[in-house]
Amino acid sequence: MSVAPLSSRERVLRAIRREPTDCVVAMPYMYDVATVVSGVPLLDYYTDPEALVRAQLALHARVGQDVIAIGADNFYIAEGFGCKTTRSPDELPALVEPPCTKLAEVFDLEVPDPARDGRMPVMLEALRLARRAVGDQVALRSPGTGPFALASYFIGSQQWLTEIAMVEGEMEGANEKAVHHALGLAAQALIRFGKACWDAGADILHCGDSLASCNVISPRTFRRFSLPYLQQVFRAWAEYGIEHKLLHICGNSTKVLDLYADSGADLVEIDHAVDLRVAKERIGDRVILVGNVHTVEELLHATPAVSAAAAHRCIDAAGRGGGFLLGSGCIVPRYTPPENLAALVEVAHSRSYPAA
Repeated sequence: MSVAPLSSRERVLRAIRREPTDCVVAMPYMYDVATVVSGVPLLDYYTDPEALVRAQLALHARVGQDVIAIGADNFYIAEGFGCKTTRSPDELPALVEPPCTKLAEVFDLEVPDPARDGRMPVMLEALRLARRAVGDQVALRSPGTGPFALASYFIGSQQWLTEIAMVEGEMEGANEKAVHHALGLAAQALIRFGKACWDAGADILHCGDSLASCNVISPRTFRRFSLPYLQQVFRAWAEYGIEHKLLHICGNSTKVLDLYADSGADLVEIDHAVDLRVAKERIGDRVILVGNVHTVEELLHATPAVSAAAAHRCIDAAGRGGGFLLGSGCIVPRYTPPENLAALVEVAHSRSYPAA
């Protein structure tokens, strides 16, 4: 069935609803690569909403993707909890001082206000400006970390993983109550921020909990300490009327794909380490799959021909019958050649979804 040409935004929304589209959706996950394409200074990009949007619009004009991703790093919410981060002209913010020196201090933390605290206001204003600029023509993806990762910033990720291991091992000094309190605070912060992003004009709410990757924690730990809080976030967003909730977790998630589908996410972004055919077979009837072009081998260090071949491979692996959006397995590296990204998008826009 042929479909008349659609705007990028309508193409995305129809694909998420598993309705016919005019071509395959292309949504590589791109943040600071926009600074290289646009010439916007990196420091301005992650601190000034006008600069961020200017950079992303320039990237969109060059590449033509269907979804513009608003965001920069992982710490805009964490800063609202009191995390101190770097301000560098050459690198995105990094954590230099968590708000707590020991886990028990998380009971003194309060959930921040998205309209006032950290760099959440920067991201919300960027969403509003981007929506004003693109109208209803292009879909917008919000920034957003995940509860397990966000909670780790309260004491530092290495110490957090040690505390988790102590609880799992039932070791002396383990503080399971504090771990769950931290996760609850993080979930509430994400719920508030996600609602604010939706109100600001986001079409897809991003929840990226990559510290909960199976490359870092076991499936058992994921089920115990990550999944319940992802479900809490997605359930609250759904109750608010948010329809397009995306889960992004890096690494080889093959062992927990079913749990990702159980999370309440509508879309699951699959890293390159997962076989897309397996993901399609396992959970493709329950969630929309996004992915999974290799960001280094098939984008950063590739040629347009290699990037195009990767796009075809992904569409062939997971596009049958729809329920799939072509994307990158993770965040696109800053110095990725824009011609490689344009080649990926061109492939998507030249193809229809293979029949079921």
